[in-house]
Amino acid sequence: METELAAEAQELTIRPRTGNPREVLQGANFTARDLALCSSEEARALIAYRDARELEVLPLSIGRVGKSARLHLAAVSDSLETEGRCQYACGVGVAITKVPRHLIGDAIELAYLGSEERLARHVDRLRRVEAEKPRAVLHDLEPCGDAAQFLQTILEFAVIRGASDLHLVPQRDGALIKLRVDGELLIQEQRPYALRFHEQVVSRLKVLAAADITQKAIPHDGAFSFNVGTSQRSARLSTLPTLHGESVVIRILRASDGASLMELGLEPGAYSMLHEMLQCPEGLVLLTGPTGSGKTTTLYSLLRELEGRGRNVVTVEDPVETIVPGIVQVQVNLDVGLDYPRAIRSVLRHDPDVLLIGEIRDGLSGSMAVDAATTGHLTVSSLHVGSVFDVVRRLEVLGVPPGRVVPALRLVVNQRLLPRLCTACRSLHSLKYRGAADMNHDEDACIECRGTGFSGQVLVTEVLDAREDAIQDLFLRGAMGSGTARELPADLYIPWSEALQYHMSAGAISFSQVEEFFGKKTS
Repeated sequence: METELAAEAQELTIRPRTGNPREVLQGANFTARDLALCSSEEARALIAYRDARELEVLPLSIGRVGKSARLHLAAVSDSLETEGRCQYACGVGVAITKVPRHLIGDAIELAYLGSEERLARHVDRLRRVEAEKPRAVLHDLEPCGDAAQFLQTILEFAVIRGASDLHLVPQRDGALIKLRVDGELLIQEQRPYALRFHEQVVSRLKVLAAADITQKAIPHDGAFSFNVGTSQRSARLSTLPTLHGESVVIRILRASDGASLMELGLEPGAYSMLHEMLQCPEGLVLLTGPTGSGKTTTLYSLLRELEGRGRNVVTVEDPVETIVPGIVQVQVNLDVGLDYPRAIRSVLRHDPDVLLIGEIRDGLSGSMAVDAATTGHLTVSSLHVGSVFDVVRRLEVLGVPPGRVVPALRLVVNQRLLPRLCTACRSLHSLKYRGAADMNHDEDACIECRGTGFSGQVLVTEVLDAREDAIQDLFLRGAMGSGTARELPADLYIPWSEALQYHMSAGAISFSQVEEFFGKKTS
């Protein structure tokens, strides 16, 4: 069988995949090779090889029905059950053409695997994949025409490595895989995989994230879920058209993204202040910091803290990254005109006690957040700004005057993530500044941290209680700034130093990290 497949596959490699699938399938006496020639790489990217074998279907082409994509399949059955299973496997609508059972198996092998050498390599890889749980070696993976399986493997590998972001970057000679681990962007020790295969991977990702797979010249955003073993993980997709193809960044929500507020590891004073503020019936709570500082994680922790308190909690997000049971979550959808302002207006008519706005992006969403916070709703949102002292100025730049912002403002949290010292290989070297421990690491490479000395991340914060008249007066006069920090009462302002001291004393970070942190803050 494999020899026959190889002979036919060799011919497949020199003949273009042409011909209308419907015309071929309507003809008489078509063969497995004819059927395989009708299958496009873009279509096969939507259904994994093993799923195709199990369902006895062969993806042929992708068409459009209005704004939606539809996958044309050849299958041994056109029953409603088969249609439903195929639609679940690929994530889009399907149209099935029934073909004889004796053709479909050979056609799947020819279309997906291509040649005897690649067939053997693919089978060996699948055996190795099944044997290795979890999969921890990425450079052994060889793309073999199965984009869905390849994508699943690199996603699982990224989770195993503790990556917050997975980058797939097209270059002239192929696509590179990069991982952001503990804040550092690492390039995998693997030769680039083919750009043609990269296009299949991107198509698969777009389907998972409900993006338009036919539009390759514009950026796309979306969210999707995937399984790692028995657990489900959430991810956010961003694509960007580049000179050599579509660049992809996948933000992977970590296990800690499902943590409660207590489990975030906040410095006790910051935890108490934030926990207390959630009891307020109204007002604006802002989580601030740069991209990648963990704001989304903290937002979802607040949702879990609020859920079950007898309050109607409604969110407006773009996208909804994690489903929180008991919470009403609204997904922004620009394709149908449901932007942040329109969604917020609708939510405010939905009798919310607590409104969570995923991000204040412009003056209109900022203005509506302030309005909600002053009309009997506790409003929680995030804002890209570098300091708790700059939030009013930032909102003013967006078009919301301080006179409206300051009376609504209750609490501002500014946060960063620092690499956590590896607990498996650290050793107490000496006691330094204020009794804090500075850690050295064993020279031999540690399995847990792969010799980097770090495993995981630590959340550090500065927190400002903005309810007091003295704080509001400073904001209104434009006199609030880092220079006034030392004059603020300890029960209203918790500086970076307290969180850093707390984590350093616990051995989670080193003294050199603290020095570097303040060096960056003052530079």
